Amino acid sequence: MSYIVPFQSVALFENTFRRQINKATGKIDQRKFVFDKLFGSGEDRLPVEADRYRLIWMPGCPHSNKAVITLRLLGIDRVISIGECGVLRDPRGWVFSEDIGEVDPVLKIHYLDDAYLKGDPAFTGRSTVPSIVDVTSGKVVQNDPVNIPKYLATDWKKFHKENAPDLYPEAIRSEIDEWSDYINKEVNAYGCGFARDQQTYDEAFESYFASLDTLEKRLADRRFVNGDYITLSDIHLFVALIRFHINYHLVFGVNRKRLEDYPNLWGYTRDIYQTPGFYEYTKLEWIKKHYQLSPHMRAKLGNVHGLLGTGPDNRALLLPTGREALSSDPENKFTYQQEHRPLFAHNDVRTELEYLDYALLTPIAKASKAEFQTELDRWAHQEEDAFMELDRRLSSRRFLLGDKVTEADKLLYQTLLRHDHIYYYIYKLNFAKSFDYPNLARYEAELSKEEGIASSIDIVKEREQAYQSLDDDRDPYHLVFRGPEIR
Repeated sequence: MSYIVPFQSVALFENTFRRQINKATGKIDQRKFVFDKLFGSGEDRLPVEADRYRLIWMPGCPHSNKAVITLRLLGIDRVISIGECGVLRDPRGWVFSEDIGEVDPVLKIHYLDDAYLKGDPAFTGRSTVPSIVDVTSGKVVQNDPVNIPKYLATDWKKFHKENAPDLYPEAIRSEIDEWSDYINKEVNAYGCGFARDQQTYDEAFESYFASLDTLEKRLADRRFVNGDYITLSDIHLFVALIRFHINYHLVFGVNRKRLEDYPNLWGYTRDIYQTPGFYEYTKLEWIKKHYQLSPHMRAKLGNVHGLLGTGPDNRALLLPTGREALSSDPENKFTYQQEHRPLFAHNDVRTELEYLDYALLTPIAKASKAEFQTELDRWAHQEEDAFMELDRRLSSRRFLLGDKVTEADKLLYQTLLRHDHIYYYIYKLNFAKSFDYPNLARYEAELSKEEGIASSIDIVKEREQAYQSLDDDRDPYHLVFRGPEIR
């Protein structure tokens, strides 16, 4: 369903934010968030448990974009599922318009507002994203837009993936907090976009560009806000800058300069956009449609005919930036957490087989049973994480546990072949082939010459059997894909 409705008067905008309009100043104040219980142990805390929660986001919203990027970077999407609202709300609120039947497949609700009312039956406010929902009760339990990334970085640490980036290093937490606070308060185009009189707009305009000037200067001699590595500060800044580029400059009237007119901010935004975790959750066209076609924003901005701007040209976002020259560690955008969990010790065959089952085989099995998009994406990302981590580890080891082939290597070799010939196509796990990773490619080539390894699997036969096992709905004409070429 589309909520591109006939144009309505500015009364729709006023009604949407009526509870936030300050009667004394006439300005729209920041909302107070009622579901602000913290994660942790104890009766007054939300338990930190795998498969207990679902993070609901909406691609247009900068705050929910921060939450889902952080979740992905840390690998917590393995234990917290992701639900996605459509970018156009109807008069009641956010709708799961991109899911089959417009119902979230896990929560079984049409409106996000239903989860708010379960969390507080007396709730009369505006349901917002991001929201964390307890799937056991269907209740929203946390919706603090600014601090959810911090909670994920600290309270959920035991579930972080192997070699997860350290987005909130203890040594510089006060600096990260300071800059994150500055960014959220000052790099705020909503002051102009939601202005209801000229003076408010003018004051917000000057404040906004003063903050961009400050950050342009700061990023002249450092790759990221806090130095050589991406931190939470950069997540806060990136989502604001990419929306300045896509929408704010055009529709919010923050038009003294474009993002491209700031050499350091423009290079910085491109550098981060090209980073896994940011790229796949920065949905440029959805961001554009959200701001320009939402009924209340159309009314506020006078977009009578519901037209989208014809730009910007986003191909430049993929151009090289050269900003790695500003870093003392140019090969890395992240500093990494120290790993102490036994599962990731990689010292013996038994634990290595357990690791492969956890990191690789389980996500593949779950992806094979996925019935909706966010679930397929979730497990594909986990398999991709495993490929990246295995490729990194094999840069300094001949085989998984050193110079000797083990049963773990046989299992991994078979799994890599099955991915390239079967899972890539039938399960739609087509983020990459295993040989796209240089160390995995070297590893496979070497193992194919090892006695007992290459002969342990007949991939052509397995591929044919995999297609023939599909039922009539999944393969109505009983076709067997003959590729790819055997390497």
